[in-house]
Amino acid sequence: MNKISAIMLGLSLAGMTAAHAVNTDKLAIQEELPVGKAAGEYPTPPGWDKLPEGEFGERVIRGYNYFVNTQSLSPEFVGDGLNCVNCHMDAGKKENAAPLWAAYMSYPAYRKKNDRINSYEERIQGCFLYSMNGTPPEHMNPVLVDLSAYAYWLAQGTMTGEEFDPAKMAIPSDEDLLKGGKRDDFPFMQAYLDNGGTAEVKTPGRGYPTLSEPGQEPDITRGKAVYAQECAVCHGANGEGQKVNDRYVFPPLWGPDTYNWGAGMQRVNTAAYFIHKNMPLGQPEKLTEQQAWDVAMYLDTQERPQDPRNKGSLEETVEKFHGGYSQYGKEFNGSVLGTASYPNHPNKP
Repeated sequence: MNKISAIMLGLSLAGMTAAHAVNTDKLAIQEELPVGKAAGEYPTPPGWDKLPEGEFGERVIRGYNYFVNTQSLSPEFVGDGLNCVNCHMDAGKKENAAPLWAAYMSYPAYRKKNDRINSYEERIQGCFLYSMNGTPPEHMNPVLVDLSAYAYWLAQGTMTGEEFDPAKMAIPSDEDLLKGGKRDDFPFMQAYLDNGGTAEVKTPGRGYPTLSEPGQEPDITRGKAVYAQECAVCHGANGEGQKVNDRYVFPPLWGPDTYNWGAGMQRVNTAAYFIHKNMPLGQPEKLTEQQAWDVAMYLDTQERPQDPRNKGSLEETVEKFHGGYSQYGKEFNGSVLGTASYPNHPNKP
């Protein structure tokens, strides 16, 4: 497959929503989401005209395609109906939606989740385990290398801006590529350094912006009403998502085919941050902060696949891994959440 064909494949997969209207006028192509409130407020990721030549360019394309069509291209690693792009919007380029260009430059980093320093590769493996309810690819798997190549290219282009010349970009070894960009030997491009860039890279728009603690306790009843009014049209009345030709065009938010109880998006605060800045699709901050907290709480009362860290004791899992507003292990509608969880990926060790 040549470069143009590969790019068009990825773009067509990401843009299927435009080709197949599904009982709603709210469909949107994630590649066309607005970027930034004002010009220059956030870094601008490179366009496809800045694709490097040769094998590394092919890796970038493959990484992009894995990112937007994860469940179809990496079924052995995915146990739900999601793609990476569902949480990292605009193909991992959109600010305030955990963009890849910022994430890559934030690792290696300590993660409380597993109590150790994680490389960028390990961070991706965690996404497969929890958000994709899957089986993480092993160290140095080509899928991980290609996904890292895509993030590395976005990061270099975002830092360098209009001066970005992919021909002058250093091509790391696979081992170095998988580490991430937050390291002493990261090969910054000269154009970035000439413009005053430093090793302490500024990444506005990184992750999901935190919200203040809600003025009122997050409320399930209010959240259910917000969901019915603002979310159900895309994600379904029962959180089941929407499919076209057996492919999800809007992801499920609970049930057997979504992220598990160990995923970051299961945390009420994380979901609230994401929702406020990114939902409804293409309408950031339409919901108030309180509404975002409320609907995130409602989502957390719905059963989903089991936390893969659960070794048989719900109480121990709750105590060790769940806190804050998490509803895991609490009773809702006559059932204790986590006791009737859906299965994890069948290939999970």
